[in-house]
Amino acid sequence: MKISIIGTGNFGFALAYHLSKKYAGVENINLMACDSNKELITYLQNHKMHLYHFKNKKISGDITFTLDKKRAAHDADVVILSVSSQATREAIHEIKNNLKEDTIILNTAKALEIGTAKTFYEVVKEELKSTSVRYYIAKLSGGTFAVDIVNAAPLGADIACEQRVALKKIQSIIHSSNLRIYGNTDVIGVEYAGAFKNIIAIFAGIIHGLGLPYGSETHIISRAAKEAAAIACKFGAKSHTFSMGSQCWGNDLWMSCTGQSRNREFGRIIGDGKSVKKALTILQKEHKLVEGYYTVKVIPMLCKKAKVEAPIFNEIYKMIYENKKPSESIEYLMNRNVEYIE
Repeated sequence: MKISIIGTGNFGFALAYHLSKKYAGVENINLMACDSNKELITYLQNHKMHLYHFKNKKISGDITFTLDKKRAAHDADVVILSVSSQATREAIHEIKNNLKEDTIILNTAKALEIGTAKTFYEVVKEELKSTSVRYYIAKLSGGTFAVDIVNAAPLGADIACEQRVALKKIQSIIHSSNLRIYGNTDVIGVEYAGAFKNIIAIFAGIIHGLGLPYGSETHIISRAAKEAAAIACKFGAKSHTFSMGSQCWGNDLWMSCTGQSRNREFGRIIGDGKSVKKALTILQKEHKLVEGYYTVKVIPMLCKKAKVEAPIFNEIYKMIYENKKPSESIEYLMNRNVEYIE
């Protein structure tokens, strides 16, 4: 069985590390990882360690590193897309003619496509519509920081796939004694859960950066979570995906909004008085990509299409893309007409 990872950034490397450890010494398992960064791939080939992250962590199992996406995808039983979200369409377009029959494509991006507001399930399906081979699209999402995967902490995540046979197969491939994988057939819901929790984490970080108490954060988190579920369900998501027991929602939302996530850190820097541009620059220097920044951009389009009132989501957009002061957004939200629950 050949498993290929396209993208060896923070999370892609963590999955490569996880799988090489799980399948160390196992016959007939061929692991391959690919990236377009020549300096990074050369370093991985020579040292089996990441150039930017986890420098004390060395991959012990057999794995091949390459710059060639097509080589990585060729004859692969599983292709794990771990590129930055906005590079997903380009990556799948490049490898689509190298996929074999019944390949499982596992996407890890937690965002929506800029310009279209499409999930990456939709993007991959769209790019492969002219492909003659049968394939399966799956989504991995959950409260899994890359560093925790590398450190073999006990974690949980969801994998979603509409086809149950393929779901069970990819679930068993990724599952291990330290990474518990739960199956879900609601791919659309899992896509939106991963994208929306990043948006909410940005606002949680802003509140923290302003020096407001924990209760102020949890107030916004809880109300924004309601908006997220309402929007997602309008597009076909299942309500069970947005439960607290869901790894792609309850687990990931909790972790991203209160833990040391990139999106929360991005928000914290803004709340601390820095501009959005400055916050992005600071994190880029640390080789940290803020996926939520891109998803925020399509919020107005989503809310209009879903016909859902989402005041918190809309205020996040105004803070990030219209330079509205966080204090003004919070004041507006706190002085809206209160709701009555019957």
